Amino acid sequence: MHHRPAPIGRRVFLAGAAALGLGACGPGEPASGDRGGATKLVRHPYGETRVPVSPQRVITLDPGQALQVAVEHGVPLVASATLETDQPVPAYLPPPKQPFEHLGFGQVDVERLAGLGPDLIIGHTSILRDKYPAVSGLAATVAYANTANKVEWHEASLTVADILGVRQAQQQKLDAYRARAGEFRTRHERLLGGRKTVLLRFTTEELRIITDSVIFPSRILSDAGVTRSPSSAPAKPTDTYTSLSPEQVGRLADADVIIHFSGGGASEGGQVSATFTKYTSGDLWRRLPAVQNGKVFEVSRISWWDGGSTSAANAVLDDLDRIVGRFA
Repeated sequence: MHHRPAPIGRRVFLAGAAALGLGACGPGEPASGDRGGATKLVRHPYGETRVPVSPQRVITLDPGQALQVAVEHGVPLVASATLETDQPVPAYLPPPKQPFEHLGFGQVDVERLAGLGPDLIIGHTSILRDKYPAVSGLAATVAYANTANKVEWHEASLTVADILGVRQAQQQKLDAYRARAGEFRTRHERLLGGRKTVLLRFTTEELRIITDSVIFPSRILSDAGVTRSPSSAPAKPTDTYTSLSPEQVGRLADADVIIHFSGGGASEGGQVSATFTKYTSGDLWRRLPAVQNGKVFEVSRISWWDGGSTSAANAVLDDLDRIVGRFA
């Protein structure tokens, strides 16, 4: 077996340790002198797992941090969950070093995974919750906490990188991103301080304000020094969005700038387009100051919503570089 379940009383601690990138026991030294077969012990929300120090056949079960960090660092993937879009592997990532099988979005087919012969399987806690016992019988399997567990995206990316054996390289990417975001903040400080911005997501059912919270795009906006509108404040500290009915669109009148995208993950297509039309075709939308002043900007859901890596964060900064001159 590849894992030993952790006692129930320790799992809260282990989840926190994984979120902070403290998964490997000790200094993470190989368990044997032969690097090809060397392993390290990783503690994670669902137990303890010995994983290869240099995995050669990796499966990632989500298209967020697991896939994106693996591709960023050229980890040898044999298969991965991918987005259900015309861009299943985001274009902001470097080209994968080798072809890998696309598993689709949100599905864990244990029999299919078994046929791929992995030596390491990694996914976030939600995707592995019901499947962990079965999947962990196939190969070393590790779960990690992400923003759904209120864990910062950059901490989750470091945890994944630690599991994959590329933590130092990932830290370097994070440092470079933070330096760029800080430079953007300084360069546009006066303009950003004088404009209040709201970030919107159109889903298959409703319009949502993405709140100033732990959610990925909100953190990038904060890093870049973008001032959020009062309507962007969460009702509760843990809320990542606020739902708006068509009759509540007027709440967005406190924003000088609107940034929006439609869908995300498995949510796109005709239903999302219908939602966008429903909310933006009425008088309440047309009377918004940001709309009347031409300060409404559409951005890509694949980077702003489905991102979870430094590559995605830099893609968001690219968009901000493109549009910030028009905030004034």
